[in-house]
Amino acid sequence: MVIFVGGLIGTGKTSLARALAEKLGIYYYDVDLIKKAVYPTDPNYEYNLKNNIPFSDETRIKTFSRVVEDFAKLSKEHKNIIVDETLHKKSLRKILFNGAEKYFGKYIIVWVKADESIIKDRLTKNQREGHILKDAFGMYLSFKRQFEEFENEDITFENNAPLAESVEQLAKLVQEKL
Repeated sequence: MVIFVGGLIGTGKTSLARALAEKLGIYYYDVDLIKKAVYPTDPNYEYNLKNNIPFSDETRIKTFSRVVEDFAKLSKEHKNIIVDETLHKKSLRKILFNGAEKYFGKYIIVWVKADESIIKDRLTKNQREGHILKDAFGMYLSFKRQFEEFENEDITFENNAPLAESVEQLAKLVQEKL
C-alpha cells in the first residue's frame, strides 16, 4: 500500500511523513529528490522560483512518471511505502494514484491541513536546508489558488500541534487503515 501524505506547502506533511515512516517502520520515499533532478530541466526554472509560480503540468508529469517507475522497483522490496506530495491538482495526482494501484494494489490519502498563521510561521522561520523554494510562503499562496478539492480522502489531519504529538495521533489513524 502507498500511504500518500498530501498537503499544501507548510502544512508539515514532509516532517509528518518522515516521522510517521520511522515510527511505523515503513519505507519513506522522498519525491523531493526526483524534483531536484527534474525541475532544473524546466526552461522556466529560475523564473518560476523567483515569481512563486508552481511548475508546469509537463514538468510535474515528468517528475511523477519517474516516481511511478520507482514504485515498480519499490513494490518488489516493500509491502508499504509513505510518499508526501502537495497533490494539489486532480489530473496530476491521478498519475501517482494509478501507479500506486498498479504496483502496490492500493493506496490511502492522508490530507494534512494547518492553520494559515502556523503555515506562515513555519515557512518564514524554518526555511528547510537545501530546499529549492526561495519564498516558500509565496509559493504556498500560489498552490492554494491552484488547489483542486479531493473527492474523498481517507484521513484529514489537522497539524497544528508539536510534531511528536501529531505523529502519535496520525500513527494511530494510519494503523487503523493498514
